[in-house]
Amino acid sequence: MSAQATQGTDQKLSGLMDRLKANPRLPLIVAGAAAIAILVVLFLWARAPDYRVLFSNLSDSDGGVIIARLDQMQVPYRFSEGGQAILIPAESVEQTRMALASEGLPKGGGVGFELMDGQSFGISQFAEHVNYQRALEGELARSIESIDSVQTARVHLAMPQESVFVRDRRQPSASVILTLYRNRAVSEGQVSAITHLVSASVSNLPVNQVTVVDQNGNLLSQPGGDDTRNLNDAQLKYTAQVEENYRKRIETLLSTIVGHSNVRAQVTANIDFSIGEHTQETYDPNQDPNQASVRSIQSSESVQSGSGGIGGVPGALSNQPAPTVPSPVENAANNEQNQNNAQQNNAQQNNGQQGDGEEAATTQAPAVPRSSTNSSTTNYEINRLIRHVQEDTGQVQRLSVAVVVNYREQAGENGQTELVALSDEEMARIQRLVREGMGFSEARGDSLEVVNAAFSQQATPESPEPAWYENPELISLAKTLGRYLLIAIVAFILWRKLLKPLVERQQALQAPAGTTATGSSGTLLATAGDDEDEETEESDIAEQIAKKQKRRQRIEHETLLSTVRDQAQKDPRMVAMILRGWINGKD
Repeated sequence: MSAQATQGTDQKLSGLMDRLKANPRLPLIVAGAAAIAILVVLFLWARAPDYRVLFSNLSDSDGGVIIARLDQMQVPYRFSEGGQAILIPAESVEQTRMALASEGLPKGGGVGFELMDGQSFGISQFAEHVNYQRALEGELARSIESIDSVQTARVHLAMPQESVFVRDRRQPSASVILTLYRNRAVSEGQVSAITHLVSASVSNLPVNQVTVVDQNGNLLSQPGGDDTRNLNDAQLKYTAQVEENYRKRIETLLSTIVGHSNVRAQVTANIDFSIGEHTQETYDPNQDPNQASVRSIQSSESVQSGSGGIGGVPGALSNQPAPTVPSPVENAANNEQNQNNAQQNNAQQNNGQQGDGEEAATTQAPAVPRSSTNSSTTNYEINRLIRHVQEDTGQVQRLSVAVVVNYREQAGENGQTELVALSDEEMARIQRLVREGMGFSEARGDSLEVVNAAFSQQATPESPEPAWYENPELISLAKTLGRYLLIAIVAFILWRKLLKPLVERQQALQAPAGTTATGSSGTLLATAGDDEDEETEESDIAEQIAKKQKRRQRIEHETLLSTVRDQAQKDPRMVAMILRGWINGKD
């Protein structure tokens, strides 16, 4: 029974396919469905939102959290760059990015000091040191990534172990790898800021031990660190800035007299970037003691009375006092005293004896030796000046200024404008103004040259404005219109090349069929005035219809024969019964 059911189903399907193939409208239906499908796909493609990158280079943990959050927010997303970037519709990028940032997403691939929160109690000192270094590197990377031009950053710290011996101590070093956004760059000031940030975050880390490299392997940090004695971009920028300031000062000063477009100035500045220190100690000459300040006074005095003790080499001579050898001055005084004594004695002898039992002669007592020493020392303050000077770098050593002033415009005799040179008095006044404006110094060796000449009439080339077709808004509008224009072109091609021929052929097939049916009933309609081409086309169509009908009849006959053969092979008894029934019915 199942074989018969299967055979019946196959017969129905084959019959359905035959009827579909015999249906002349089948090509038109298939072509129309295909055209509609193509147009629907193109329309959906045109209406599809423009996807932009939300985040890129995400870690696996951050990517999973962000995708789960996007599913909760019902924001469609896609993946690109091998799953490293998440794309969402362009109109939702800013809003979604701010919403995720408020929740702290993405957290970044590195870990910070939160790594220290989950440490176990029995952790070793080495593991604790490694965790601290990892946490410090992660925090520095997060700080560097906050810069606008930096997309991601990685920090590597080389921190040697501390030693109690000074000769064994080594300075730490650091390396920073920056991944910049496309078409972005970091300036010299930003690189210097990154090096100082890392140096200030690590103990005993000098600035010149920090190396900064970008994703292309270009060295961004200057070799030598903060050593300003080396020529670098900062010095060149400072020199250019000084020259620009002087140039603007001169042109602004002269533009009020001759006009802004009638003066040109160029300044060349020699800047001294050397660093110097010197110490000077100066002493003033001696001054009047009455006006000087007394610092200290030392005085000493000693007095000795009586004969000195006996001393010397043991012997007879040394045991006797040394004879007194009077000096010539003392001899003269002694002689004078002896004379006075002699005169007094003579006077007493002449006057007689005074008193009873008194001797007339007078004797003189011997003189006692006496010595004294007195010394005094006075110290005065000395005027001393000690000066320690540290010279600043970036001082202007010399200025060279060149100024060109245009001729004055003046109406000529024929009414046309003529250019007239300035007078000597006006040029001298301009030169004095420039000298004062630039701060001219002969001691510094400055030079100034002011020239009066006619300017060229050629216009100064201006920077070209961007073309109208480079406008981003216009480009976006053109893309949108181009999508719909593409849909219209595809629809026109499908109609012209596919649907229209099928529709015309179907109409042509229906027209002869109606004519044949009418002719069988006895009313044949004929159209007068048809062209020969139309008659030929109608005859061709009739022949095609006849061929199709014959082909269909042949296919049906072959199908019926094949069905009978299959049935006879499968169930001969049923075929025998059918033939027996036909014979009995015929009898």
